[in-house]
Amino acid sequence: MKSGIFLIIDDTNSHCGITDRLKTAVGLCYLARLNGLDFHLIHQAGFDLRDYLAPNRIDWSAELSDISEDPAEKRELRYVAPFADLPEFRQGLQYICRRYRGNNIMEKWNVAGWQRIWRELFLDMFTPTEAVLRELASCEMPPRYTAVVARFINSLGHTEDAAYNAPLPPEDQEKLIEAVLAKAAECREASDAPAVVYSDSARFLRAAAAEGYLTTDVNGIGNIMNKNVGEYITLRTFVNMLQIAGADKVFSILHADGFPENSLYKTQYPRYAAIIGDKPFIRL
Repeated sequence: MKSGIFLIIDDTNSHCGITDRLKTAVGLCYLARLNGLDFHLIHQAGFDLRDYLAPNRIDWSAELSDISEDPAEKRELRYVAPFADLPEFRQGLQYICRRYRGNNIMEKWNVAGWQRIWRELFLDMFTPTEAVLRELASCEMPPRYTAVVARFINSLGHTEDAAYNAPLPPEDQEKLIEAVLAKAAECREASDAPAVVYSDSARFLRAAAAEGYLTTDVNGIGNIMNKNVGEYITLRTFVNMLQIAGADKVFSILHADGFPENSLYKTQYPRYAAIIGDKPFIRL
């Protein structure tokens, strides 16, 4: 019987986006290491993670059939900040985590140098699959570039079943696009490399392309939280993350002049991509 900490992400419960899933996986692997346990990950929610990120130096791969049917061999593990109810871990047991939030336990615990630790553990755990590497190789990218990220969720029209914000009036949507493009121009001016724009809005990406920016593929836009997203969208979720990690620096546009705070979303996706790539991260 495999023992240790098992993170199970499948269709039996609701889940967050890819960043929160990866933050949870790395955080639980960190907990496992602290307590001398093995870490196992079963990801079958919409897709098998191993199709995109394979085990690297840490073999976390597991199956549902590895879970014991004996209640005496299992314990429930909740991964929810402030992590006050963590068990006293024991060898030989299975700690099953299905209930989680995308919190970073290292950051919550103010672990010194947590970004370096998180990055090194992520790279020990994951390596891109051949499918991801092929898609990366097929992308025409400059040798050096700056990543500029703007996430709107529903501000430019309903795209997600999220309560974060609602579509702005049509005239304000156009103004928001112009205001965010002005922020993108600040990012471009602050860098000596071409700017590549990433967004969850095809409309914004087309506007950015019209202004001369390189942009990510509009056909790959989508959130894996939404059900029945296509395989290409899932693939681009990982490709875009690794592209952003490869940038010289990463900008995340959060504030648009003349608009309320929730017009843009404080996405953690580019922040953690920058951590993976060990690159500067700037919010504007």
